[in-house]
Amino acid sequence: MFSRKVRDIVLAVTLLGLPLVFLQANLKEPEDANPVDRVLLRISAPIQAGITGFVSSVHRGWRRYIYLVGLQQDNERLRRDNRGLKQRLREAERKVTGLKRYERLLAFRAAKGFETLGARVISRQSSPFVRVLRLRLDRGEGAVKQGLPVVTADGVVGRITRVFGGYSDVILAVDPKSAVDVVIQRTGGRGMLRGIDGANRYTCRIDYLLRKEEVKVGDLVVTSGVGGVFPRGLPVGRISKVTRRTYGLYQEVEVTPTVDFASLEEVLVVLAPPPPPVAKSAGSQQPARGLAP
Repeated sequence: MFSRKVRDIVLAVTLLGLPLVFLQANLKEPEDANPVDRVLLRISAPIQAGITGFVSSVHRGWRRYIYLVGLQQDNERLRRDNRGLKQRLREAERKVTGLKRYERLLAFRAAKGFETLGARVISRQSSPFVRVLRLRLDRGEGAVKQGLPVVTADGVVGRITRVFGGYSDVILAVDPKSAVDVVIQRTGGRGMLRGIDGANRYTCRIDYLLRKEEVKVGDLVVTSGVGGVFPRGLPVGRISKVTRRTYGLYQEVEVTPTVDFASLEEVLVVLAPPPPPVAKSAGSQQPARGLAP
């Protein structure tokens, strides 16, 4: 009986020797192989094929893993770049939109000739229905005063009702507490514009518009200039509904404002209306061209 140590030595030598025997048989030329070598080749061929296939599979799997890891990293990087580009695009679009608003305000001020002061909307007081009721501006004491009109290029916003510190509050033209003397631009019919209370929308009505006045849906409503608050001819809204009854002195007219109060960012505070046009005297004449006066 061999001892365990001897058996371990024999097994180790056998395991180490077999690969050498197989390797020697594989390295011989076909014409030099003896019957023992051919038997060894037939035994070793399936083993070699299995080992080669296993190694190839492991190699392909590893390469695929490395490729997928790299692809995932590239995708994550591209996603980060895409998010950054979208953020920069949104920022650029926001700046372009702001510049367009400024350009409209400047063009409006230049066309009307108002003495105005630009102001930024810093907060909005809203109703439970998300309807803006008041605006707060970043202009206050020393810059503006109570009662001054507030406008945009789209038309009338409202009036300053309170000035405190560096801020001021604006009551909107669609507030039921507000009153603006207006005319129908097409017909000249006059009335008083007031906000409709409790409505979940920006809607006004024209009070005291005579029933005989011809108005229709779509007519533009502008300020009359009466009262000296708002300059004449500023857009207020368009008529959206007309109810003319067979009785009574006045007709019922609803108006949708031209200003989108929910999206206001910048406004103009009218410090002074434009001066009235200078009337020419009846006898005044222009000098003839090319001649001295």
